[in-house]
This record gives sequence, C-alpha cells and structure tokens, in this order.
Amino acid sequence: MNLPVEVIEAVNKGKCLLFVGPTFSLEAAAEHGRDYPDGKSIAKSLGWTRPKRMVGARKTIIVPSPAKGAALVEKKLGRSALVSQAKGLLDVSDVPGIPAHRIALSRFPMIFTTNYDRLLERTAEDMGGAATVAYRGEEIPEADPAKRVIYKLWGGFEKPESLVMTEADHNLVALDTPLRRKIRTLIRRNVVFFVGYRPDEEHFERLWGDLTECYGGELPRCHMAVAQGKINDYLWQKWVWRGLLMFTADPTECMEELEKRIET
Repeated sequence: MNLPVEVIEAVNKGKCLLFVGPTFSLEAAAEHGRDYPDGKSIAKSLGWTRPKRMVGARKTIIVPSPAKGAALVEKKLGRSALVSQAKGLLDVSDVPGIPAHRIALSRFPMIFTTNYDRLLERTAEDMGGAATVAYRGEEIPEADPAKRVIYKLWGGFEKPESLVMTEADHNLVALDTPLRRKIRTLIRRNVVFFVGYRPDEEHFERLWGDLTECYGGELPRCHMAVAQGKINDYLWQKWVWRGLLMFTADPTECMEELEKRIET
C-alpha cells in the first residue's frame, strides 16, 4: 500500500482532516455476517432505473443514483417510508465497531462522516468516552484532543429530521455562510483524507460537490484510500485532474498501516 507521506506527516502534526465513508460500515457489517449494499445496490433497491438511451445519442457512463431512488420512494410512499427503507438497508448501529473505527477515533480528534449509523459514536463510547456529535447545518464544534468530535454531514438515523437522502434534501438543509467559511478554513489548514469511499459512486460525487461549494472553487490536493477494488484508467484521469490522489486500501487496512507509521 502506497500510503501518502503527506498524509502520515499531517497526522503526526495533527493537521489531517478525515472523512469517513460507507465502507467503514460495510466492513463492520461483513465481520458480523450482515449485508451492507454498495451505492449501485442501494439505488436499485430504492427503485432507480437506468434512463432509456435516445437513438443516436452518444454513449455515456451512467452512475446509479441513490438520491433519485430515494426521491421516488418519498414521492410514492412518503418520508416515513423512505426513512424506514433506508434504515432497513443501511443501519448497522447494533454491531460493534472495527479496528478502522477505533484507530480513526484515537488519531483524529475531528471526523466528518456521510454515514447515517452510530458506529463511530458507539465505538467512542466503548473506548471510554462519548463523542460530541453535530449534524449538517449545525455549528462545527472546536476540536479537542480530550473530546472526540463527529460531524455527520448527511445526518443520522437517530435524528430523522437531520437526514439528507434526496437531491431536494441537499438543497433544503443548506450549508450557510458561517458553516461554509468554517469548512473552507479547515480544508485550507489541513490535509484532506477520504477513507471508505469509492470514486465511481454518486455518494462521493455529492460529498465532493458539498466541499467544493464550501471551498468556493476547486479543492486543493486531497488523498483518498479507495475501498473495494482497483482504480481504472477512466476514474484515475477524472479525479487526478480534479486534484484527488488515490490509492487502493479498505478502511481497516488503511488505518492499521497508518497506525504503524505514526510517531507515538
């Protein structure tokens, strides 16, 4: 694994901003014999279907959209039904955390996540102290090494009104000017590190869009541990052009290697 030196040095200096993605939850679920769908499966489970190709139209890569699937469920059955279906697919808060969660919490006093479950919070409690939790739209607490901060960018099942699942939700729960300014400052002062995401899924595209909006333009160079598989040439070129440097590593693999390389 080619763990970037820039990331290692930033963690050693307390200058690395960690974003935790869905593969953290997938690994925890798999370890306990539970299913946890990827973005494509979520989209299809929520009713998303591939748009019909117009005759003569150029062939394009279509990414299955969980957000559009969620909007279909909400329109047809209502918000409560959407939340219920999403929990059935994604809530693994009752399983224990894995090494990836524990190392992340021990090494990063502030973690941003787009996961809806409480795996990070429960792991923090199991490690001997409750974390300070905030949700999209709320003020970001100041990082304190003695008190872990978890910021849930897309809300959590434990607070249904905070959930951001459809395109309309992203627009409705706005990141106001003070919050955008705070995130912009954090990005400028830290090395941004994504773990537990895939660059070929809408989930990450939406997160990148959120951060780009906060930053007010193209993000500075960021790093990403790509979960569950190789990086093809198309994705490599697409994201490198946008300033994202990638390497292949699942969450626990990445966090354990980072732990070995950190100065204690």
